[in-house]
Amino acid sequence: MPEQDSDPILERLPPETLLDSDRLRPIRAGIRCMDSIETVQQYLAHENANRDRTQVQAALRMRARELRDGEPDDADANPVF
Repeated sequence: MPEQDSDPILERLPPETLLDSDRLRPIRAGIRCMDSIETVQQYLAHENANRDRTQVQAALRMRARELRDGEPDDADANPVF
């Protein structure tokens, strides 16, 4: 049985692929797809070691804070009826 602990974004968009972009919009979209603090930490470590962009680091830290505090992401906060 496959392990269910890994975040699907790690397989589909590993840090070196997602964070290689210079465009913030796709990076932020990828960050919103992260479902675990451990995943966010892996991407933050990669960003710190390679590109060191303040805006990307801030977005990753904010996502970690949302996950830790149990806050919904943007899609859940404003449901479409």
